[in-house]
Amino acid sequence: MKKIALIITVSLLVFSCKDTKKEVVKVEDSTTKIDTISTKEIPDNPAYKHLYGNWVGEFMASEFEGDEGFTYNTLLNLKIDKIDPSNKVYGTSIVSGNIRPFEGTLKETDSTLYVQLNEPGDDKYDGVFKINFTKGQDSIKGIWLANDKKLKVTKRELLLTSRVFKYNPNNNFKKLDDYTDDIGLVDWENYKNMKQKYTDDEGKSNEYDVTKQRYSSQAIYKLNASTQKLTEKQLKNLQKLDLEILRNAIYARHGFTFKNKTARQFFNDEAWYVPMYGDIEKELTPLEKENIALLQRFEKYATDNYLQFGR
Repeated sequence: MKKIALIITVSLLVFSCKDTKKEVVKVEDSTTKIDTISTKEIPDNPAYKHLYGNWVGEFMASEFEGDEGFTYNTLLNLKIDKIDPSNKVYGTSIVSGNIRPFEGTLKETDSTLYVQLNEPGDDKYDGVFKINFTKGQDSIKGIWLANDKKLKVTKRELLLTSRVFKYNPNNNFKKLDDYTDDIGLVDWENYKNMKQKYTDDEGKSNEYDVTKQRYSSQAIYKLNASTQKLTEKQLKNLQKLDLEILRNAIYARHGFTFKNKTARQFFNDEAWYVPMYGDIEKELTPLEKENIALLQRFEKYATDNYLQFGR
């Protein structure tokens, strides 16, 4: 989550404003399609087992349509499952709810290990990773090139570090210091265009256009739906975004990869979050299932508040 500053106070006329609302997409389901390659029977190359595991970090658009490339940036998990004796690499790329297998052959030089990882090519968003492992460092750099050159993003840069995934029900949001005591996280994907009224120096009433985002309260830092039995009293005055975030945090703790951009924006900057799986339903605890049902019930009737923020 990028550091941002609150630049205008909430309008007392929000509910009287004429607005054009961007569609608010439904929050994330906890299942998605999975494509992987079984490597159970493939022998290991002991020399490169230290490269196995999750390599996680920013997946940054570098060649894209339009002039706001940052809106396409997301989180990538390049998961290396196996390197065989012939140096063939097997694994999966996990990004934005898309789980795709890849294969490639590792090539070693004096200072680096280079590999080109090819996704199958039967999915619109498949492409090729070209990455370098610098010896003695715990990070990898590289690029991804789309097979389909008509996509909005045709090239990405990546900088990844090794990250271990382990379910921990105590994982929660790191509190930001950018806002007032009433503000938690901001939803940059859903907004309202509104008319803001003001009185000029001559006493005349005027108005101007503003864009306002919905935001959560700080309840998201205090409540944890994986460790606490939530009550109606705790939830009845929360905003809709509070409820959505509390519920999706359950899925995130289990390593769910969010296809929904609205949902995943809140977790990509959390150090504990590792996108791993497309289906975590069987991993949910009885407490989590109970809290999910309660949160969904309150989401149906909850509303949101909006403010203008600077990014």
